Amino acid sequence: MIRYASWVSWIPGSGTITLFDDRDGSYHALNASASAIWAAIGEGRQPHEIGDTLAAAHRAPLAAVQQDVAEFVAAALDRGLLVSD
Repeated sequence: MIRYASWVSWIPGSGTITLFDDRDGSYHALNASASAIWAAIGEGRQPHEIGDTLAAAHRAPLAAVQQDVAEFVAAALDRGLLVSD
């Protein structure tokens, strides 16, 4: 299960989210797509579900959206912004 790291806080903006990593004081500005993925993770949804939902909502190719979601999640896990149980 993918979830937020406990040391990350965020400020929602108009369509975007800015993350703050308490470990090193860094900020990470998410674009609108990444913000939608971040918010969906907060709702307890997992990457495959998020990709399905976003692809349907934007009438985009499922494989491409799934790839984008997977890349965002992998990068956020690598940076320690998300954790996997």
